[in-house]
Amino acid sequence: MAIIYGMTEIQTPANPSNLRYDTLGKDSEVMAVGDPLTIASGVLAVGGTTNTIVGIAAKAATMPSTNDATYPPYVPISNDAIYFMGTNADLTDNETDGGTYYKLSTATTAVVQVDVTSGVQTGANRVVEIVKVDPFGIGGSGSGSGLRQCYVRVVKTPYTNVTITA
Repeated sequence: MAIIYGMTEIQTPANPSNLRYDTLGKDSEVMAVGDPLTIASGVLAVGGTTNTIVGIAAKAATMPSTNDATYPPYVPISNDAIYFMGTNADLTDNETDGGTYYKLSTATTAVVQVDVTSGVQTGANRVVEIVKVDPFGIGGSGSGSGLRQCYVRVVKTPYTNVTITA
């Protein structure tokens, strides 16, 4: 099984996803399909670590070096939606995983994952909440295994980006 990077929407409780084209992309930013996106200095950029996530890149794109006109398509994050992601280390797949919070691994295009190696996060560093580990019952351990695949809920969005206390 391949290593999983980026995000894929799995479940939306209400309306189907709507693409948005309303925010300029960051100068020279490279985006891959599935990259979580943030808004940095008023423009879209690949999100990572502890960034607020506003959406998921819907198309691979490289922004011009002086971008004044490219509005990359993205699917806005829904607080109630569930997303499929890969992790950078094995989860345990027992009752201790569900409801735990992690930050993301990087802000480099096409390699964003749930950052398990940094441990469970508290406070403002929480970006995603684990909903289910190994959702397809693959099993195993190590790179590309079921223990490195999970469903998550994005908890650090523009709608929920408030001071969080543990």
